[in-house]
Amino acid sequence: MSAQESDERFVALLLANQNRIFRFLMTLVPGRSDAEDLLQQTCVTLWQSREKFDPAAGDFVSWACAIAHNHVRNFRRREATRHAAHAQLSEDVLESLMATRSAHGALMDEWHRALAHCLARLTPQQRALVEESYGGSSLKAAAPGAGRTPNALYKVLRHVRSVLHDCIQKTVHGGGVA
Repeated sequence: MSAQESDERFVALLLANQNRIFRFLMTLVPGRSDAEDLLQQTCVTLWQSREKFDPAAGDFVSWACAIAHNHVRNFRRREATRHAAHAQLSEDVLESLMATRSAHGALMDEWHRALAHCLARLTPQQRALVEESYGGSSLKAAAPGAGRTPNALYKVLRHVRSVLHDCIQKTVHGGGVA
């Protein structure tokens, strides 16, 4: 296989798994923008290290997530010196998350597909509330624009979470998303 074909295969593999790597990063850092930055750094490192990846020796996502985990460690060191007073996940918890990701990657992907399916079944207002609450904005800040009190929004969000939970359970245990 030529170098160009090898590079094209690698790019295809990276693109096919980019969302899985991003979801892994989202479990390890508090903010979406941090995860996006770390994904970019990880992709650069993956590209620079592409010749080291041996498909016969292991799973691409596990290899990529190990590299992403190293970037998270570096990020956490930088953040710890900048924000020593902020609480962060311990290294033991990060190691546990990494082990869980390695052991249950396919199951996590199934749950993610079920979540996407169930989110699509919400009303536009419910989806907007979920996106608002998990997109970095606070419900307290969103309440005036929604014409509700923060407490009312929290109650609606609690109901939406319950609906999502039930839908995901039924989807996963009912054979998955078609």
